[in-house]
Amino acid sequence: MDDGTRIISGGSTEQVYGGRFTGAVSLEMLAEAEYDGRPDIARVHFTDGAVTFWHQHPGGQKLLVVEGRGRFGTEHEDHILEPGTFVDTPPDQRHYHGAAPGHDAVILAITWGATSWEETGPE
Repeated sequence: MDDGTRIISGGSTEQVYGGRFTGAVSLEMLAEAEYDGRPDIARVHFTDGAVTFWHQHPGGQKLLVVEGRGRFGTEHEDHILEPGTFVDTPPDQRHYHGAAPGHDAVILAITWGATSWEETGPE
């Protein structure tokens, strides 16, 4: 489109994502940040209880559970998330997210800045 609008019917699944997970996860990159200050936007499918390892984002992260039952946790609490639930994490918050035990989840993730990964997931 000439006005700068982009319509994306399917994102890129060609790149190997450098994240760390406790189970099977596929990532569909819908839009990579064009420059600093812009977010990466991805649709992430977590299978049967898979979650990310602990991590942080310098600019924060926004998550929307699109399908299934999700899970989100911080150092202080854990949450089971239903479809339509929106999570707004502040910059540098240590957290994890993914699918609830026994469920798959599809989560739209909007992320600012390079992710700082730890070597373990939640227990």
